[in-house]
Amino acid sequence: MICSLSLLLSRGSFASLVAIVVVGLSGCVQPSARLSPEPISTTVNREKLALDLQERGELAEALIQWTILSTIEPANRDYENRVTRTKQLIDNKSKSLMLDGMFNLRRGAREAARLSFLKVLALNPRNKEALEHLRQLAMPPSTESKNGGKS
Repeated sequence: MICSLSLLLSRGSFASLVAIVVVGLSGCVQPSARLSPEPISTTVNREKLALDLQERGELAEALIQWTILSTIEPANRDYENRVTRTKQLIDNKSKSLMLDGMFNLRRGAREAARLSFLKVLALNPRNKEALEHLRQLAMPPSTESKNGGKS
């Protein structure tokens, strides 16, 4: 097939061009290669990615993947359930991190508190409470707390 193709190319005629198109359409490529199951492969890969992300604790990213999968395949109830469960995991983790942040704030561990609130926002960027605490932490500590309440 390749020899006949190169012979046609060497002649350089319009007939050669037509012959190349015909040869290309006549089955040089295996049918299975032309009809690649990309949507299935993409879905399988995306599902694996979502599971890997969830295993690593990257819940916000996992939620994005589960949401995409549930949109691609709305009849698949497993994806819808995984979206719901991942949202619950995010909510639980956010609450736990908020408690850690508040605890650290009360004991004066500002940097540890800041990190906890940042982790909350990484999970849920719309968490207003964590954002407000971060704003307060961005301000320098008052002179009263530095002087033990003395002016």
